[in-house]
Amino acid sequence: MGNKILRMSCWLNFVVFLLFFYCISLTHAEIIAKPGTFDHFQFDTPDVLTAGNEYKIFIIAVDAFGNPVSMPAESFKEYKLTVTGSAMVSPSQFKSSEITQSGLTIKFKDEKAEEVVISLYEINSPFPIIEKKIKILPAEISDLSIKVPASVKAGSDFEVWISGKDRFGNVVCKDFEPKDLNLFFKGDVSPQIKEIQYIPESCSVRVKLLSEKIGNFHIEADLLNKKITGKSEKIAVLNGPVNSFIVNAPETAVVDEPFDITILAIDRFNNFVKDFAIQKEKIIIEAQGKGYIFPSELSSYAFSDGKAKISLRYDMPEDIKIVVKVANNNSIRGESGVVKIVPPKVKRFEIISPETIIAGQRFKIKIIAYNHLDKVMSNYNLYGSTVILKSSGSGSLTPNRVPPSEFINGVATVEVMYDRAEKFNIFATTEEKEIPSKEIKIAEEKRVEKTKKKIVEKREAKKAKTKKRIVTKGQVLELKNISLVETKKSSSLTLFIPNVDKYGGYYPKTKKEGKSMSVALEVYPVKNKLEAPIKIESDFIREVSISEKENKVILNITLKKPLKYRVTKKKDELLVEFRRP
Repeated sequence: MGNKILRMSCWLNFVVFLLFFYCISLTHAEIIAKPGTFDHFQFDTPDVLTAGNEYKIFIIAVDAFGNPVSMPAESFKEYKLTVTGSAMVSPSQFKSSEITQSGLTIKFKDEKAEEVVISLYEINSPFPIIEKKIKILPAEISDLSIKVPASVKAGSDFEVWISGKDRFGNVVCKDFEPKDLNLFFKGDVSPQIKEIQYIPESCSVRVKLLSEKIGNFHIEADLLNKKITGKSEKIAVLNGPVNSFIVNAPETAVVDEPFDITILAIDRFNNFVKDFAIQKEKIIIEAQGKGYIFPSELSSYAFSDGKAKISLRYDMPEDIKIVVKVANNNSIRGESGVVKIVPPKVKRFEIISPETIIAGQRFKIKIIAYNHLDKVMSNYNLYGSTVILKSSGSGSLTPNRVPPSEFINGVATVEVMYDRAEKFNIFATTEEKEIPSKEIKIAEEKRVEKTKKKIVEKREAKKAKTKKRIVTKGQVLELKNISLVETKKSSSLTLFIPNVDKYGGYYPKTKKEGKSMSVALEVYPVKNKLEAPIKIESDFIREVSISEKENKVILNITLKKPLKYRVTKKKDELLVEFRRP
């Protein structure tokens, strides 16, 4: 009975406890845990962003356990944000009061694919409060970038790099499939593809190319079945070093008469060596024969775009070949075909005689021989025949035979006599065949005066005609280069002036002082386009200087000693030749 009462008592106590606990629960609400005091800042941002997009970064103030808090009202601090790379943030400065419990919103944008560091500083503090690394990935691929060299040498390998780019110029690895790449070459040349290789480290394709021909071209590329394209800058394929010469010469030429040859400087792929002129090479010209060829030397300055056209003379009738080679490397050479040098042939004679003579007394006549080119045959003494003199009258002309040895520079001065008092003409021919001749009669007392007047009138007429032609054309020429070629007996100074043969004129003046001599050569209408003063090493010329005056170039040539000279105008050049007397 006692145990039963004890159990009942325990049950009642338990019920009373439950009721008491229930009552306590009804009288208290749920507990609210508030954040603590401000401890530090945090950045709320993704670790990876995409280039070109604008993002929001949150700066949050937190307590020691990371719970967001508002900055204390009594805090009046100012802060600044910095970011590395090309990224931009806004605002870059703010006050502590602007940071609420929900944080402060910062705008962030970067168009470059890179890794940047964003840092928070207190104003005037050199140490960051907090930093965070952010990686910016490239945007979607929009085109192809093709990097090429501006120029390459013919026959040498060169590399081209192709990669995918987004609209901001970042290299894109995603969606760039090398197997889908198509290449097109457009321009003067189409190079060979030697190798194509994908470089995963740079997400780019390396293409190795080679071209044996010179010219300009560019590369276009696209991705198969995609509207992704690219175009490179222009690539100039330049010639390689000179390997040999091609010498084009006529089949026949005349002894001591100029004939033109063309020299082509080519590389090992038969391209013109267009930059040969600036290589400052000395060129040797030889003739495979027993005679002498002039000039025997040439400067690479004479070449334009790998081509040079020059005039040569050879002094002996025989079959020759012309050899051209580089002075310091005889393996670089070229050879012409056979050139047949033939003796000059007389075409006609011109006789200058007085208008009146006295029968039976000697008088002087001049006989001038002209060759088939209608030029004075200066070597008639070597290749001419005996001249037979005839008269149209009834008398006898003595002597009536003039040997070739009497001719000096194509002119023979002889004394003859006629035995009849009558009008007559003198004719000249040769023993082999009849040669046309013309007699020019000049009054004895006026002969010298008329000859001088004729020369002066001819010179003035030529000068006036040249000036008139220049004024009509209205073109100012350019002196672009000067070259010097010398042998033991002669010196040739060449002025390279394009179109001087068509539109240019010249006037030389000679000045002698004691044993020194200078030649002032005035060329018009010409501008001086030489980039540097003239420096020459010559056995004949002491100094060359240039001055300008009213579209005229005055070339002052000071000689080491007096020399004979002549000025010749050729296509695109003016040649001043000096010879030892």
